[in-house]
Amino acid sequence: MVKLVLAWDIQKGKAEEYVEFALGELLPSLGQLGLNLSDAWYTWVGAGPQIIVAGWMPSAADAQRLLSSDAFLELKDRLLQYATDVTWRITTPNPGDLPF
Repeated sequence: MVKLVLAWDIQKGKAEEYVEFALGELLPSLGQLGLNLSDAWYTWVGAGPQIIVAGWMPSAADAQRLLSSDAFLELKDRLLQYATDVTWRITTPNPGDLPF
């Protein structure tokens, strides 16, 4: 089991449109693509990405397939209409991490 962590910043002046997209399309679509969402963070103050979304995948190969799928690439293109500095990382769980 691996965790896929996605991060980005919301473009200035696009917060309302971003929230509508994120709740109505982005997060449901990630779930449909097989990401078992477990975390969503919004950074109010400080350095680092403004938004972090993470979820569990059965394997690194499954996460790589998701990231290279046409559906994800189209979703990422839509996200880039509202976000900058989009990154992702596949990580292995630490001892004690539980998939929810």
